[in-house]
Amino acid sequence: MDYRTNNIIEEYLTAQLDVFTADDFYKYLKSQGAKISKNDAKEILQVSELVFSLVNNEFVTRAGVFTGRWFSFKPSREEVEKGKIIIGHRCIPFTNSQIPPDSISVMVNGELIESSSDSFSMNLAMDTFALFGEGYVIPYIFNDKSNKSLPMSSVQYSMPQEINLTCWPLSSIVGSGQFKYGDRILCRVVSWGDCIVEMRHQSSGISSMMISDEAVRREEWYTFFENGLLESFDRHGPSSSIEEQLSFLFLENQEQLCVHDCGSIEEFLAHTSKISFEPYGVESRIWRKGEQVPYIGKWNAPGLNRALLITDMSLTLTPHVIDAILEDRIYDKSRGKTDISDDFEDVVNKIFPNMALISPSERRFVLLNIEKRNDILEKMYNQFSDYPIAELRKRILDLFTRVSELFCEISSSGVDVENFPQQELVILSQLYSHVCRLLEEVENVYMRQEFPTDDVALSLEGMEETFDEICGTLFSALESNRFKGFELVKSE
Repeated sequence: MDYRTNNIIEEYLTAQLDVFTADDFYKYLKSQGAKISKNDAKEILQVSELVFSLVNNEFVTRAGVFTGRWFSFKPSREEVEKGKIIIGHRCIPFTNSQIPPDSISVMVNGELIESSSDSFSMNLAMDTFALFGEGYVIPYIFNDKSNKSLPMSSVQYSMPQEINLTCWPLSSIVGSGQFKYGDRILCRVVSWGDCIVEMRHQSSGISSMMISDEAVRREEWYTFFENGLLESFDRHGPSSSIEEQLSFLFLENQEQLCVHDCGSIEEFLAHTSKISFEPYGVESRIWRKGEQVPYIGKWNAPGLNRALLITDMSLTLTPHVIDAILEDRIYDKSRGKTDISDDFEDVVNKIFPNMALISPSERRFVLLNIEKRNDILEKMYNQFSDYPIAELRKRILDLFTRVSELFCEISSSGVDVENFPQQELVILSQLYSHVCRLLEEVENVYMRQEFPTDDVALSLEGMEETFDEICGTLFSALESNRFKGFELVKSE
């Protein structure tokens, strides 16, 4: 797909606010001159993170669901004392998840207000970025554009007490009034594509001895939020992230949750006794308190358990990953390595360690496309720009191969997925996703000059250790269940 077609698709999916069909989408693309088939257009809608599938073959974008919907948060005492707020996770899931919180634009009374930089306690930062989930909180904090002095690799030595973060002045949101601790900020997205959030002051009336009607309605909001979330666990499972969990909840309960007297997600988690952050492999999810988050549940299609792993792989594998494998091969050839095959069988074996997963015709098609892509990359290859990251890429690919082989071994074993230890299976799926993401970052040519080699190497080291910890457990489960499948023929 060419660059122009990608732009046309993104423009539609970030700006379309009304419910639409696959035919509407296809007709729009053709009207803009995009070269795409009807089936490809429908497939894009099925897999895009910017779109929700509805009944009757209809779709709605995240922009359509969340634009204009009310949500709120209560600034911490530290923020009120400083007179500045940080955004962190507070706009989840209403804004584009691809836009980091320090890049959100804040609007008050129709005017954008300027952000600045200030120092905040690490405790506040950890609390206010918690909904990004275990494994992502620290990167989001340290990658804030205002943090120019603390590299993420420094975390392995000690956690700083304070950190500079992007913030916005409370005085600009309040105007001529005074913001007190306990007051709220009521928000709504006014431009989803541009990530513009309108904010306004909402006084708590905290000096009153009477419980206000707003407080009563907010208490009802927490009850509805809790019930909706518990129902969503059975319907959608742990989803791909906490952000997606919350997206489904607000999609299905907009009228009850997106109201002026709403509470906030972070207050709800402090308020409830039934739900909390629970480990989910190397990540975390919002789940029933004290209950292990499983890989298999009511939300998975019955009878398709074994196919789930292959589905996870196919949804994660991207052309950038294949480019990384080919560039590693080209790098080895440029350094005089001689045991490189001419038929690209080694490349196919890295992508599909178990050949039973693809048919002979699919194999031929893959080989043909790999050869064509290799020719293009060889002509573009720059050994000097590739050299700084080549050895790190090789380490990432080594882990990719090991994870893929175990993935395929389990998927082709004939053993049902529920017979494996669930947390280790979750971690394997997450490792595959994380390794593919690292390879995509390595293949981003625009990042080559500023590629965070030390940070990526540190992250990779942790992933290698994690794989070493789980692979033995999964192999043992695999062999144990295979053994159970044997049945001896009784002699006459």
